[in-house]
Amino acid sequence: MLAFLTILLAWGYGFNIPGILPRDYPEGHHIEIQVRELHSTETQLPFDYYYLNFCKPEGMNVAANENIAEILTGDQREKSPYFIEMNIEKICVKVCDKKNNKEQIANFKWMIDNNYYASWVLDGLPSGLRKFAKFERNEYKVSFYQDGFPIGYRLKGKYYVFNHANIFVKVYFDGENWRIVGFLVEPLSLNNDASMSCLSENFSRYINITKMKQEIILPPDEMIESMNYEGLPQELQKEIVYTYSTFFEKSDIKWASRWDMYTYGAGSKTDVHWLSIINSFALVLFLSSIIAHILCRTIRNDISNYNDSTELEIRETGWKQIRGEIFRRPAYANLFCMIIGSGVQLICTSFVGLGCAYIGFLSPSYREIFLIFTFIMYMLFGTVSGYVSARFYKMFELKRWKINILGTALLYPGVCIVVFIPINACVMSEESSAAVPFTAMFFWLFLWFGIFGSLVYLGGGYGNLKDTISNPCKVNKIPRPISFPVNLRMHFVYFLAGSLPFGCMFMELSYVMKSMWHHTLFYYLFGFSLLCYIVLIITSAEVSILMTYLLLCREDYRWWWISVEVAGSSGIYFFIYAFGYYYAELNFSRISSFVFYFGYMFLASATFSVITGTIGFLATFVFIRTIYSLIKSD
Repeated sequence: MLAFLTILLAWGYGFNIPGILPRDYPEGHHIEIQVRELHSTETQLPFDYYYLNFCKPEGMNVAANENIAEILTGDQREKSPYFIEMNIEKICVKVCDKKNNKEQIANFKWMIDNNYYASWVLDGLPSGLRKFAKFERNEYKVSFYQDGFPIGYRLKGKYYVFNHANIFVKVYFDGENWRIVGFLVEPLSLNNDASMSCLSENFSRYINITKMKQEIILPPDEMIESMNYEGLPQELQKEIVYTYSTFFEKSDIKWASRWDMYTYGAGSKTDVHWLSIINSFALVLFLSSIIAHILCRTIRNDISNYNDSTELEIRETGWKQIRGEIFRRPAYANLFCMIIGSGVQLICTSFVGLGCAYIGFLSPSYREIFLIFTFIMYMLFGTVSGYVSARFYKMFELKRWKINILGTALLYPGVCIVVFIPINACVMSEESSAAVPFTAMFFWLFLWFGIFGSLVYLGGGYGNLKDTISNPCKVNKIPRPISFPVNLRMHFVYFLAGSLPFGCMFMELSYVMKSMWHHTLFYYLFGFSLLCYIVLIITSAEVSILMTYLLLCREDYRWWWISVEVAGSSGIYFFIYAFGYYYAELNFSRISSFVFYFGYMFLASATFSVITGTIGFLATFVFIRTIYSLIKSD
């Protein structure tokens, strides 16, 4: 097992992790530009950068070092032919001549129609968008700190390609060396058929405009009226000449703050985050006051009257009457244990992941590292999953604990695999770079069963050796009939209660969704996510306790699944929100994009439901054990 972990770590981290420490460049030092995928919000299908007929570096393999997360996400970095030297400006450097056949021209047209963006990387920073614009009758140099820039545009039925790139590198000089603190690309369409348009006098005048005042715009800003170079554009045709220019701009931004303008939610948008956090805490205080009223007054009075009274009519009422049934084994107890074990594992993984991201352990330069880190944490917490599942399984006095451990190891991963296979098949049919190769899939399955299964079995075996959980009340041999069973109306009330945990994450979820499905935006406000997650834990626990208490007052002891249902129903709201977000923001036209989006949203909703449902059950279980341990047993 240790050997498997070593292999995983070597593959995941065998390459350097840029972005952790600053890199100093002397003047004239070569700076490598890497290219990433071509992406579009309209299709959500990424493609390899060289899927289009762009210039490639000659005499070398274009593939850069990859880690396993890049292979899984399709976000693979490759080498480029652009040669940048620190603090040395270049004007109109020819990259190559490219000849396009009919198929390559058709690919360009399809991607321009679907608003595909190209993404470059310099020193770990993604390429922002620089362009000139008119804003309130003034001309400005406008910077959009987003991921990528368009590859072309369509005008009056004709297609034009951006074949020239003005590369702007923002640098900080410490007196000896230079550090890169910003990276912007201005794409231009220049007609290079007869001569190099970027060598013309008209282009030189255009370059001088770069000395104008700079305005930083947080996307999106619809008040900007776009402008372009006033020369002849390059129409999409069989032969295209690609060129570039490089410019360096000194900046007062320190290296540690260079991501501030890239991360989504910078500037005044943090006020909205704080407002959502305050609203969530207000909801927690409201629920806490209700729970405190129940615990401090109602239940305390019930327990006091029960323990002091000798009359059976007074003692045997409400939730106290079912003390001999309250710990009776639930229906489908084996499945229940599997879900709770998987939920505890997901809770631990998400909490540790968000905590490490908040303290800055994970660099935004390589967001794929977060995926590797999360997967490793998930596998290591397999011992916790097996232990918790085995403990409850033994408490229910069931005997086939090995079957339970096997089911715990396969339940959540099995659901993920079943959903992932059709998603990958659709993406693979589109020749998208997001398709996971079969070799990588087999490798992950090998790790899954070789490492994860062993850890779950190890935790389950240890849990089975532990003493059985002792509950404060014994279970009657004959089940008590239920006078007021839960009806459809009560289930609807439980479903409505599930909206409260979802409401705590609603505002932050909107930012996360925009970062996930709008590739030009970044999200790195993990501090807000961690606060929302803590609020989510408290809210899920309080809602489940409150609804379960109302159930017990109806003398219904079938609380096990109800405690999971109340908080877990928030995952349904998550999926409903995904539908609303699709119709409001996305509206794909391709079936593969539809399957891709809703497949992953289903997995996210199911994960959210398992996490909140498990939190609700664990809190309710502690609550019930506490109140029933306070009454005298006969």
